[in-house]
Amino acid sequence: MKIRFGRSLISAILGTCMSFSAYALEINPGDYEQFPSGATIGLLYYQYGHGDESYTRGGKTTSDAKLDTNVGIIRLLHVYEIAPGVTVDPQFLLPVGAISTGGVLEALGSPGGVGDVILAAPFKFKLDTAFKDVVSITPYLIAPTGDYDATRSLNFGTNRWQGVIQGAYVKHFDPVWSLDVIGDVAFYSDNARYNLAGLGRLSQAPQFEFQAYLRYKIDPALEVAGGLGGRIGGNQSFQQVSLRNSQGTTYGRLAVAYFPEPTFQIQAMIGRDLTIENGNPQATFVQLRLAKIFP
Repeated sequence: MKIRFGRSLISAILGTCMSFSAYALEINPGDYEQFPSGATIGLLYYQYGHGDESYTRGGKTTSDAKLDTNVGIIRLLHVYEIAPGVTVDPQFLLPVGAISTGGVLEALGSPGGVGDVILAAPFKFKLDTAFKDVVSITPYLIAPTGDYDATRSLNFGTNRWQGVIQGAYVKHFDPVWSLDVIGDVAFYSDNARYNLAGLGRLSQAPQFEFQAYLRYKIDPALEVAGGLGGRIGGNQSFQQVSLRNSQGTTYGRLAVAYFPEPTFQIQAMIGRDLTIENGNPQATFVQLRLAKIFP
C-alpha cells in the first residue's frame, strides 16, 4: 500500500529529512581555536533532538508531528603546522544513530544506522593582534555513504554528495572574553532516487548558515558560552517542481566546557530552534561531547 501525503505535510517532512547531515556541521564554541601542532584529538558526541510541531511557509500545520533523533558522532583529527602560525587539521566525522517518529509522521517509520561520512580540513591562521585572533577557512566534503533505502521516505543517509565552504573568525577581546563568528555555504548534488509519491529526482539550492558564540573563561579549566545561529536558502525541487520549502531557521545555544585535566575536555550544550519557515523545529536540543588530546 502506498501512502500519499498532502503538499503542506510533504514540505514539512522534507525540511527535516534532509537536515541530519547538516546538523553535524554546526560548530561548537571554541572549535576554531588553534590547537597545538602535532596533536591528535579524538572526540565523541551524543546529540538528542525532540520536536512535535510542523511548519509550512512560516505557519504551523500540526502539533502532532513527533520527530526524535538520537545521534552519536565519532570525530578524529590531527594538527599539522604548515608555516609559522598556520595549521591544518585534517579530520573525519561519522554519525550513527536513530530517528523516531510519531503522530502524522509515524507512517515514515523510525530508521537508524550509519550516516554520511564527513571529511574536512580547517586551515587556521594566527593573527598578529594583541590577543592572537584566529581566522580560518574550511572545506568540507560529505559523501553518500550512509544507510539509504529508496523505498522509504525517511532515511539516515542522504544518497547525495554535499560540499561546504566555511569561514570563521575568533576575536579575543582579552584573556577571558572571546567571540566566534562563523559563516558557510553548502552545495548539494541531486538525489536521483528520492521517494516522494514514487521515486524521482530531488534537487536542492545552496544553503547558507551563520553562527556566533560569545565565550567567557571563568578560569583556565572552565568556560561558558552562549550563541545564536540561523540558516537560509536550501529550497528543494522534486522532478523540477519547487517544493517551496526553503530552510529558514534560527536557533539558540548555551554551553559549558570543563577540563578535569589538561588533555581531557567535557562539554555540554543545550538549545532549541527559535523560528522556522518549513519543517519540524527542535523544541529541545541536548549535546554532550568528550574530547581527548593525544600530544
